[in-house]
Parts: sequence; C-alpha cells; structure tokens
Amino acid sequence: MRRAGAAVALLVVLAGGIAPAVATESAAGRKDPARAITSQLICPCSCGEILSGCTCDTGKAMQGFVTDALKTGKGKDQIVASLVAKYGEVIRGAPKAEGFNLIVWIAPFVATVIGFFIAAFVLRRWVGRRRVTAGGPVGGGLIGAPTTADQDLARLRARAEAELKRMGE
Repeated sequence: MRRAGAAVALLVVLAGGIAPAVATESAAGRKDPARAITSQLICPCSCGEILSGCTCDTGKAMQGFVTDALKTGKGKDQIVASLVAKYGEVIRGAPKAEGFNLIVWIAPFVATVIGFFIAAFVLRRWVGRRRVTAGGPVGGGLIGAPTTADQDLARLRARAEAELKRMGE
C-alpha cells in the first residue's frame, strides 16, 4: 500500500513539472507562432543551435522559410513536415512520441522509478544491518549481550594496545 502511494506521489510530481512547461509553450505560440515552431527545431548545420536562437545563415534562412510559410497560411504540422522532408528527422528538437521513438519518452521515467526502488531496497538493507549490530543478533539473544562486532572491536583494541606497548619499549 505504501509503495502504491509513493508511486502515485511520484507521478503527481512529474506531471506537475510538465504542465507549466506546456502552458508556457502554448502561451508563447499564441504570441509568436513562428517562434513556437522554430523553438522545437534544431539547425541542420554544424552549429547545433535551436533554430529560434540560431544566428548562422542556414538558421536565418530556415526562420525566414517558417515565417513565409505562416504568412501563406500553412499550419505548424505542414511546415514541420516539409522541413523534416528536406533535412530529415535530425532537425526535430524532440523525437515524435510514436513507434520506436516512444521509448525515448518513457525510458527516463521508468529508469527513475526503478532507481528509486533500488535505492529504497539498499537503504532498507543498510538500516537493517545497523539494527542487527546495535540490537544484538537476529532471532533472539540476550539484551546487552556482546555481539560479534563488539567482540571483534575488543580484540582489535587489545591487539592495538599490545603493539603500542611493544613500540614503547
């Protein structure tokens, strides 16, 4: 039951981080549709900049193409499709969320959740070992009776004291 609650809390946190980003993007798209399109594409030349901030000749030409296409009445999907047809899928800032590319969208979240479960498992084991050492052996035993760790520590202290005495002579 606790695990299910933790998983739901994690999904809420992740969704809370995504919603403001989507709202900001759509607000920017209403103000400047050309920027909304160019901010999702990468310049195909060697600069590797996001198209909306690119200052190279290729980037400026592509920005002009997007602006001209919008003026002629083309939609976002048509413009992106024509640029992808010309330059390839490489210009997309993020892969389309369909087919094999869906793994790129899902894998980070799955890996994060798996990492949290592994961390929780390891931490529980560490805490469990600390309790065994501090509280005595598992399966009963006298309270306050020396454990093997205490016995090992006493032996090491006695050995260190004996070596210090030998060095002092």
